[in-house]
Amino acid sequence: MLYYRKLFAADAPKIEAHFLDLSPEDRRRRFHSLLGDAAIRAYCRSFDWRARAVIGAFDLDRLVGIAECVRVADGNVEIAVSVAARRQHLGVGRELVRRAAGSAANSGAAVAVLDYTPGESSIPHIARSLGGDVDGTRSIAQIPLPARHAAAQIEELIEDFGGALAGMVEAALWPWHFAAGTAAPRATIERGIAER
Repeated sequence: MLYYRKLFAADAPKIEAHFLDLSPEDRRRRFHSLLGDAAIRAYCRSFDWRARAVIGAFDLDRLVGIAECVRVADGNVEIAVSVAARRQHLGVGRELVRRAAGSAANSGAAVAVLDYTPGESSIPHIARSLGGDVDGTRSIAQIPLPARHAAAQIEELIEDFGGALAGMVEAALWPWHFAAGTAAPRATIERGIAER
């Protein structure tokens, strides 16, 4: 089950593991540079949690996508997104950006900016699908954000609550997932022996 929730300082090890698992090409797209492991660890240690909102996509207990939202100027935020290779092109990145943009709008931001590496098509596609414009010359996408209003803030609270609840359910069921995964091969082997 895939679910989304806000991330906090306690999630730092999962964030670091997600970034370290990115392929060299995905690291280049996310950081606009081919960062090595040491540089990624340093980046994760430098997080200023007061200056950013971070939203994660989870598959069971594994973090498979991250959207970071940082205020860069009056009324503007910058959103950076990364998604694990096996979850790309399935709408995870779009949903992360949508949630990050909604959270930014609820904090009073007017424009979300996403820069991307030349030749990349996913960020322009996501931005356009969310009503944004793309400047291909500068490799920048901008999404105008709606004015802050109570209904959107309530929607964000409901999404946050739902994500937290899904995380708790997954954590409670995790031993059962593990047990089911380890029992199934044995059952298959025993059935195969019985059929001989």
